[in-house]
Amino acid sequence: MFFDFLFSNELSLIVCAVLIALTLLSCFADSFFRKIHENEYRDEELLPVSVIIVSDNNALELKKNLPAFLSQEYPQGFEVIVVVCKDEDGTEDILKTFGEYENLHVTFVPTSAKYMSTHKLAITLGVKAANNEWVLLTDADCCPVSDKWIATMASNCASDRNMVFGYSNYTEDTNYFKRFFRLHCEYSNMQQASKSYGYGMFGSNLMFRKSMFMDDKGFQGNLKYARGEYYFLVNKYGDEDVIAVDLTPESFIEEERPTKKEWHNKNMFYMETRKHLNHRLRHRFVFNFDMLSLHLCFWLSIVSLVYSVLTFDYIIIAGAAIALVCPLIVRTVSACRTFRLFNANIPLICVIPFEFHLVFHNLKYKLKYKFSDKTDFICHKF
Repeated sequence: MFFDFLFSNELSLIVCAVLIALTLLSCFADSFFRKIHENEYRDEELLPVSVIIVSDNNALELKKNLPAFLSQEYPQGFEVIVVVCKDEDGTEDILKTFGEYENLHVTFVPTSAKYMSTHKLAITLGVKAANNEWVLLTDADCCPVSDKWIATMASNCASDRNMVFGYSNYTEDTNYFKRFFRLHCEYSNMQQASKSYGYGMFGSNLMFRKSMFMDDKGFQGNLKYARGEYYFLVNKYGDEDVIAVDLTPESFIEEERPTKKEWHNKNMFYMETRKHLNHRLRHRFVFNFDMLSLHLCFWLSIVSLVYSVLTFDYIIIAGAAIALVCPLIVRTVSACRTFRLFNANIPLICVIPFEFHLVFHNLKYKLKYKFSDKTDFICHKF
């Protein structure tokens, strides 16, 4: 009788087996399910640090955020170097109001600098001007969440490390999807950096050795690309086992809410930047595989559920229900753990819709990039 049941329901059992397999795949093929290997070693002998802040018409942001940098608690000593790319909004006047700080230094990108990325040139000027071996790089529209930011990041500067990867996200007045997207990107980048290699950095919280940057000629080879400076730095210098990843909340920084133009440019410039990065195929394969597993499981479960309800096939109904519910629960739990780790105030009910939206978001910008003028992404105008 048991064998008669098996043979009579062979198709139903096969469909269920496929659904269960996709369920397991969808649960585990999730960026938030895979953990980041945080740097466990902390160096007690902290060294002086040079903080480099790149400003591009950020007078208001500097007025708001610069005090948080200058008031850091770091007895070992630190200097703050503000490199101004453009000053069309009174940036210089704002910086003059901080003249009482002896550890604040200001330099400007020459207006004659053409045919190369002003942001990369600004970073290069800042690194050259730094008086210390370890430099901590960020942007003027960013602000540390703690006065222990420098100390926490610097505690990762072991002798066998060349780079420290810190987390950054947008402020809480930014909409949920943009913060989720930023977290998803940074989590994937930090995860790869902690296990094998540095692919890139979507944010602006990076520490590295001055000697490493200077010895390997900085941004040589990609100066013509207008943006992507953090991606190029991590990708070029983030070799295996040289990056420390810090998940301590005191190491976090927040970035001002992006305007529509800034958000658009950020995504469009990445489409150009990723074409020139090492490990890009492996990185994109992991993301595409994760998304394919989620979508395939969901849509096949929906189709199976509709079919089984119409045909009163209770075996497939059970399998389809499991395939629908289990990945949603597991992926939400994984996201919840990640949200707590990064103090992300994002409703859990948004997790699955946002994960589905990631594919369409990337596809939208891929199509926009395809039909864009590619000279917009380089500094050499022919």
